[in-house]
Amino acid sequence: MIIRDRAISLRCAGVLGIPVDRCSPEEFKLFLGRAVAGSRTQRVVTLNPEIALAARRHSRFGNLVRTADLIPADGIGIALALWWSGQGRIHRLTGNDILPILCAYAQREKLPVAFLLRTDGLTTPDVLRAELKRRWPDLKAAIGSVDIVSTPDDALCRAVNDHQPAFLVMNVGGIAQEEWICRNADRFPSTRVVVGLGGAIDYLCGTVQSPPAVVRRFGFEWLWRLIRQPWRARRIVDAVIVFPSVVILERLRKIHIPRLAIRFRLS
Repeated sequence: MIIRDRAISLRCAGVLGIPVDRCSPEEFKLFLGRAVAGSRTQRVVTLNPEIALAARRHSRFGNLVRTADLIPADGIGIALALWWSGQGRIHRLTGNDILPILCAYAQREKLPVAFLLRTDGLTTPDVLRAELKRRWPDLKAAIGSVDIVSTPDDALCRAVNDHQPAFLVMNVGGIAQEEWICRNADRFPSTRVVVGLGGAIDYLCGTVQSPPAVVRRFGFEWLWRLIRQPWRARRIVDAVIVFPSVVILERLRKIHIPRLAIRFRLS
């Protein structure tokens, strides 16, 4: 978030040119409250190594990420990169953290939430509706499906807008999710926070088994996903090999090359 209220978030210098917000669960609740009281839609991007690398490779996507209103550290790789670059420890705020916070807040404040699921996703609207009813029985939720490569049709937009959601949640995942949100968020004018949470809805509904608490605690969700979903191997290689390598090289370039240049001039 561009710092408008330092009580909510403190923006770090960031990773690979992407700023990162220090945002605890309590600070995220404050962010929701301020957003609801505001007059515009605020975009949340949960930063992981995949998104950070894509932002570095593609300038247009990088601008899209950097202009988000809140950029919490999702992946353990982001948190470690910040620590290694001398920016201190940071609290991770993952999609699995955000989703229950947002739903509980919306139920308490009687604010409608719209969920947009991918048409070919693992979780169906009926499954999500049943799980939301079980966990948050008084939550006002509208659920629809979208084709990530297409513009949402007018019927879907009308159905969502009739619900007047304060929050819009997507579970498409990856780069396509953030691009879809930027292209279409203005078609849902009542929303005050829009966020893509990737697989968090699948975990919530049990359509994908959640990693055990000890796995989450030590940041080995990537290993759990590799074991459970081996087709994700290429994305995981990016996260655990390519991303750290790029971060290390970038750090060395900033620290050691200037020092070597100074020594060369003095010799």
